[in-house]
Amino acid sequence: MRARKTLLSFFGLGVGSLAKQLHGYLRLHPEIFSPETSTNFFSETKVYQKGIDWYESNFLINKSGVKCGELSENYLGCLMSVSLIVRNYPSARLFVVIDDPLLAIKIMYIEALKKQIIKSEISPTQFLKQHPEILRKFCFGKHLTQYFSFYSHNDLLVLVATEISDDPLKNLSNLYKHLEIDSNFVPSVLKHLVPEEEEDPKKRGGFIKRSIKFIIKFIKKTYANLLKKVKTQKERPDTILLEAKNLVFSPELEKFLRDYYREDVRVLSSLLHRNFTEEWGF
Repeated sequence: MRARKTLLSFFGLGVGSLAKQLHGYLRLHPEIFSPETSTNFFSETKVYQKGIDWYESNFLINKSGVKCGELSENYLGCLMSVSLIVRNYPSARLFVVIDDPLLAIKIMYIEALKKQIIKSEISPTQFLKQHPEILRKFCFGKHLTQYFSFYSHNDLLVLVATEISDDPLKNLSNLYKHLEIDSNFVPSVLKHLVPEEEEDPKKRGGFIKRSIKFIIKFIKKTYANLLKKVKTQKERPDTILLEAKNLVFSPELEKFLRDYYREDVRVLSSLLHRNFTEEWGF
């Protein structure tokens, strides 16, 4: 019987900027090692032919107690990826980032404009005609049906992109618990979101002590804001999300996309026992 590999503990199946943002936060956890970009080992035949030893060499680090894994948007809609991951790492924990497919397409369109992949005069309709493969990317019901045929709901955590944007700390904590690592860890770039505890008046020190505390607090806040700016030189995902929410499709494209995804959203709702049909307006 073929030996089952154990070096990798998790796989992220994310599509879009918010999935990458979540992965960026995850990489800051001291109990996690994950490369910034995917190897695409399980989705590209030429890469897979390099062998499992080559693959695992990308995750060998001299640190104990660290869990290794990767995020790849190409693993979600690839049937080959499903079978190869479960064959080699049947005990791995998986997580996936999903969203309203129409909103996801809007985000991808805006990102393509900002990266100058397409010209500004290209409409969303023309964009999809030029890249029809994009439509298949967001058939989350179909893709997750394949994964849930091998993994249970305990092994595969589903996160919604807009909810990550609304409450990153809660979703990150849920992901940490799913991966069985310290769920109380907060990345430095998100510490400004942690509510401050009110100081007990009975435990307050004198003027000098309070002044020192104020200075330390001011320095920490300034450093956090500075770090936040450095980390987000590129356009923030939540800014793009806001733009996407304000983008209006033509009535013809809107109808086409809702018809295209309606059945898939129904399947997704059934899989996750959540009424996305109503939430997303299908």
